[in-house]
Amino acid sequence: MTHRLLQPLFRLGIVVFLTGGLVIVVGQALGVVLGDARWVAEVQSGAQPSTCVAASVCGILSFVLSYGRPEENPADAAGRAPEQAVATHPSE
Repeated sequence: MTHRLLQPLFRLGIVVFLTGGLVIVVGQALGVVLGDARWVAEVQSGAQPSTCVAASVCGILSFVLSYGRPEENPADAAGRAPEQAVATHPSE
């Protein structure tokens, strides 16, 4: 239940902070190309707070979601029993 609720919030946060990062990088690059230091500073001060908050929320949600995931059976993951998953040396 918690996983189904938090997963969409995590995805939304990823989109927000990646978009914010893109805005910051492109905006500052434009400011550098145009030679306008004020533009570079304004882009950072305008987009950085929301981008950092979104990145922080995503970090916390990813931590919470890692604990909410159901345990995976090693036999199911490899398609065979765990004792068969161990590789042996050909000379043995």
